[in-house]
Order: sequence, then C-alpha cells, then structure tokens
Amino acid sequence: MEFSKKKWRMPRLAGDQRNASYPHCLQFYLQPPSENISLIEFENLAIDRVKLLKSVENLGVSYVKGTEQYQSKLESELRKLKFSYRENLEDEYEPRRRDHISHFILRLAYCQSEELRRWFIQQEMDLLRFRFSILPKDKIQDFLKDSQLQFEARRSLTMLPRLVSNSWTQVILPPWPPKVLGL
Repeated sequence: MEFSKKKWRMPRLAGDQRNASYPHCLQFYLQPPSENISLIEFENLAIDRVKLLKSVENLGVSYVKGTEQYQSKLESELRKLKFSYRENLEDEYEPRRRDHISHFILRLAYCQSEELRRWFIQQEMDLLRFRFSILPKDKIQDFLKDSQLQFEARRSLTMLPRLVSNSWTQVILPPWPPKVLGL
C-alpha cells in the first residue's frame, strides 16, 4: 500500500477575512497577536525571527544597505525563512501572520536589557526600510493611508537646498567651532 504525501490546504471561503488582519506586508505591530499557538510553533517562530534579524545584521555589515546585492540577498533570506516581504504573494496570510507573531515573541525576549533592545530595534528598522523600499508606489500610498500617516507631498527640488545645508554641516564640519573655518 502506498501513501502519497499530499499537502492539505486550508479551505478558503469566498469573502475570507483572513487577509483583513494583515492588509499590507508592512506592519507597525501596534496590536499584539491574540491567537493561541503551540509551544513548538512559538519556538520555531522565535528561532526563524532571530535567524532573519541576524541575517539583516550580517548583510548590513557585508553590503551597503540599499544596494542591489544587499536587497537580493535579504530578499532570498526572507523567502527562505517564509516571511512576508512582497505584496504580490499568492497566499499572504501565513507569512504575514508569522511575521506578526514572531516580532512580538522577540520583542518580549529582547526587552531584558538596553543593549538587546537597541540591537532588536536597529535590525527591525533595517528590515522595515528594506520592505518599504521595495513597495510599489501605489502600495506605499495605501500603506500610509491605512496607517493614518499624513505627509505633505513636496517636490524634492524645492527641498534640496534645505536638505543639503542641513546634512552638509552635520557630516562635513569637524567638532571645532565654525569660526575657525570662516563660516
């Protein structure tokens, strides 16, 4: 007698509201998860999230953040660990659920000390930047609208002098007084 390994899929009803819980691949993690999970799943989610954040850290050291190499390596890591990273996944619920629950697991684990908390926040910020950078323009607008973030759109050329003047003095000027440089 032979048994085939058939993957069972969860039946989906028309009008399934599962994706309403996670409308975007980006989250601000404002609400903690409210479902019950097994201890094994809890452990697996925590291990996978630590692996992901360690990868984010290692890739940030090995590659310049935002470059094509950095993005492709990080995308492959997200894909390998089955975390949500793109909007156009076929079934987005499970990766987004994993992302949400695992974030809160590590949030609890890494609140033990200031050093752990800083490391966790830095890696999560880098991950958010990456996810935000690969979102299509229309999805960015949807995310900002749904998150109730309001921004005033300005042309970059009108802001350019202010941006250059602010960043120039912070990056280039040495710690001694500007009078020495004649500024």
